Amino acid sequence: MRKLFYTLLLSVMTLSLSAQHYTDTLRVLCIGNSFTFVDSAHLKLRDLALSQGHYMQVNGQLVGGFTFHRHINRDETQAALVYHVFDCVFLQDQSRTPALLAQDPVRCRLIADDAAELAERVRIYSPEARIWLEQTWSYSFENYGHFGSYENFDELLRQGAKMMAQAAHTEVSPIGEAFIISRAEHPEINLYAGDDKHQSAYGSYLKACVNYLLIYGKPFSGKPTNCDLDPKACAHLRTIAERVVLK
Repeated sequence: MRKLFYTLLLSVMTLSLSAQHYTDTLRVLCIGNSFTFVDSAHLKLRDLALSQGHYMQVNGQLVGGFTFHRHINRDETQAALVYHVFDCVFLQDQSRTPALLAQDPVRCRLIADDAAELAERVRIYSPEARIWLEQTWSYSFENYGHFGSYENFDELLRQGAKMMAQAAHTEVSPIGEAFIISRAEHPEINLYAGDDKHQSAYGSYLKACVNYLLIYGKPFSGKPTNCDLDPKACAHLRTIAERVVLK
């Protein structure tokens, strides 16, 4: 028993000493689907924060193909909201949903209503949380999501994300804008997985960079982590994220 006591005491002391290396602690919630969990964008966000001296606890409520409506009715997502208090929350809807809203705001009005409902549930239990609605990226799979081109798909995603954010009284995370710039300026960096839809490890890294900058509001410094990716490519992606977020 005494040995167990000293082992636990040593563990607590070690955790306390480790925490002194970080300037702050944030509790972050990511609600979404495969456009977050593929190649672990939410964990790359945590690792970027750690490399910049910030400790981050990340809770991911992520289910493939899920819409906001399905998260509203999912017990595990609602339990996360009830039993934890969060500082920052990222809401990521199914990949085509914002574009569908922009294309037909009348028939698809419930999409905006669901965004508003989910954000309101966040505020009930985490009233001080900063909330972002993610503008995700276009892709070439299935004739650009059945929208015909990158340009048309991107514009509809931009409009739809703005409409959803206005309904939910949140800010927009302009991940899709960063993808547009990266595709144009650095086509050698493949942001897409083999299905030409989901994010590659580099796409996940770019998404994490955008969300990191939204939280902390200042450029990267020192030696940000590259998350075991090519350092030159990651430097380009960080610069693009800074241009998009920090203007």
